[in-house]
Amino acid sequence: MDQITSIAGQVAVVTGGTAGMGHAACLRFGAEGAKVAVIGRTPEKGHAVVKEITDAGGTAMFVQAECADEGEVKTAAKKVLDTWGRADILVNTAGGFIDAPPLEQVTHAGLHHSFDWNVTAKFLITKELVPAMKANSYGRIVNISSVAGRTARSGSSIEYSLNEAAILGFTRRLAVELAPFGITVNAIAPGLVNTPRVRRHSEDELAKRAQSIAVGRLGRPEELAHAIWYFCTPGAGFTTGAVLDVNGGNWMG
Repeated sequence: MDQITSIAGQVAVVTGGTAGMGHAACLRFGAEGAKVAVIGRTPEKGHAVVKEITDAGGTAMFVQAECADEGEVKTAAKKVLDTWGRADILVNTAGGFIDAPPLEQVTHAGLHHSFDWNVTAKFLITKELVPAMKANSYGRIVNISSVAGRTARSGSSIEYSLNEAAILGFTRRLAVELAPFGITVNAIAPGLVNTPRVRRHSEDELAKRAQSIAVGRLGRPEELAHAIWYFCTPGAGFTTGAVLDVNGGNWMG
């Protein structure tokens, strides 16, 4: 069974690892015995996550980077590979949603900013780490998308829906390209998850949104981390190009 589920000793790189789903994924990987590279923009938050992992007996390091900046991403990837010599797992959680203005109010600059934040950030770090995965004939890549990429009825902005659909297209195409090298590429499309960013909404708004979810509540970050973990196990080698909807029954495709 361990040969199917164990990621102990593997190197897991998590972008956006200082908060929300990324934070939960880092803690799960650390508990599973992986070496965790926590990539984020804020050193204080990053070092706090590393401390959580190491205090529990795990191995981790923080790597500061703006994931939409090519130079910073190259430096971050080099630091991981120089330190641990490999990258077995990449989880791309960096990104986020923005307000939902009508089409007429969407600016060219705003569109590019949201695309860089959600899509370019995933592309850049993936491009840097794939060669190391190819060298070992093994890899697990998980891209975090959103229910907004699956249905137009998510209530999200046009920019965000465009970005999240692009992530799913990137996932499928990359899955085909990397399959011959023993590398799987999958995506998770969460619904509303109880993260710090989501908690910026009022309690009344969140309660109203929860009513539209079949299970009657928001998702928990650790539930997303569990789904991420599955895609990253050795036993998930026959699953690639897949999208797992983790939304409490809010949308069913």
